[in-house]
Amino acid sequence: MVREHRFPDDAFPIVVAHRGASSTRPENTIPSFEEAIRLGAGMVEFDVRLSRDDVPVVIHDPAVDRTTDGRGLVHELTAAQLSSLNAGTEAVPTPVPTLAEVLRCVSGRAAIAAEIKNIPGEPAFEPTREPIVEAVHAELEQGFDGPVLVISFNPSSIAASKLVAPHVPTGFLTTDLVPPREALAYAASAGYDMVLPGTRASIPAGPSFVDEVHAAGLRLGTWTVDDPETVRMLLDRGFDAVASNDPGMALAARADHVGS
Repeated sequence: MVREHRFPDDAFPIVVAHRGASSTRPENTIPSFEEAIRLGAGMVEFDVRLSRDDVPVVIHDPAVDRTTDGRGLVHELTAAQLSSLNAGTEAVPTPVPTLAEVLRCVSGRAAIAAEIKNIPGEPAFEPTREPIVEAVHAELEQGFDGPVLVISFNPSSIAASKLVAPHVPTGFLTTDLVPPREALAYAASAGYDMVLPGTRASIPAGPSFVDEVHAAGLRLGTWTVDDPETVRMLLDRGFDAVASNDPGMALAARADHVGS
């Protein structure tokens, strides 16, 4: 049975909890995702990499050094080794979660944005194949209940996702090095559902950019916004999704916007 992972129209505008409630909890951990859901975030975003034994795990960096008490590259450590690391705090230790654990946590409670980390220039980059994409979709079909957005900075990863699971929405992440209208043209031609330039590109593109995205049949999201004035400004422009490390703040700003 093919599961339905598309977003209803009334899901937007949506606040995206960037790596969970990462302003108050350790990023990309179960406590961070639980807090984001408790606050009411409509979507939880996280990063997916493969362990040495090809288990999809949730961690942002190619190395574990910044976010855990360990050292080494993610793709050189097994899932068991990664789960033995502390990705939390001394007071509240928590392991590097597997994707399966994150999906069980969020299923039926919020949408997810799963960022595929197969990035050119990184130690684990696979230029000719996308095993991480296949692993992500295999886990999703084990029983995740809710909307899904598969996102990446790497167009090859998105293309692989569309090939494996054409029914699952996709989004194209870009930095300020990519002109947002070029990103839109590419995303539209490739059949993506969302275009996701960072704020340093999406804001200077001007208010008309939102209308251009919608006219092309896509939705527009941006990242990462941690002040209420900018959240409200983006919602005033008509952005469909705003990612924040502080989803509680962003949700309050959205409530102000709706009530104004």
